[in-house]
Amino acid sequence: MKPKLLIWDWNGTILDDADLCLAVENELLRERGMPEITKTWYLAHFSFPIRAYYEMMGYTFERESFEAVSEIFMQRYRARFSSCPLREGVIKVLKTIEKSGVKQTLLSLTQQDDLIAQATRFGVLPYFSEILGNDDILGRSKVERAKRYIAQTEIDPNDTLFVGDTDHDAEVANAVGCRCILLEGGHQERSVLLRCEVPVYASAEAFFMAVFG
Repeated sequence: MKPKLLIWDWNGTILDDADLCLAVENELLRERGMPEITKTWYLAHFSFPIRAYYEMMGYTFERESFEAVSEIFMQRYRARFSSCPLREGVIKVLKTIEKSGVKQTLLSLTQQDDLIAQATRFGVLPYFSEILGNDDILGRSKVERAKRYIAQTEIDPNDTLFVGDTDHDAEVANAVGCRCILLEGGHQERSVLLRCEVPVYASAEAFFMAVFG
């Protein structure tokens, strides 16, 4: 069944930024004398809330706060995000879905101002009717933001499809009662996504053909 509303995640789903996140995280770890992580470890362990994920990396937050580390990470990320590519084929998919009359919304744990700036930089802002960013940089959960949005829209959750790249996206979709698909190649490996028991696709184009083709 074709959806009437698509809710898109941003990081890893539209913006291919996993390598940048890994690079910045390893910079912070080196500066603190902590072991670096590999891409394999990252894809297997990245998760929300971000604080718990940082603790898995070895942070104890005894000498500096989680908030301070998050701010340093974001400063470096903001300076370099424009070097990231968009996921292959995603512009074509966004454009085609927009022309079909399906409403598209962007929902992310990225802070609101940053999300608008990033979507503007990559030229995708016009494809979305709503930009739903977070009010801080601490990466806790999108569930409450999604619930508020679904309550405001007149579209039935059964006619809504969430497109993401992590198990948290599946959790959000389940919490609001909408369908979900996940794209591999983002911030979590395929085996993690498959545990969510929702359809997993290799690319935005593969998802588009399965749902709209």
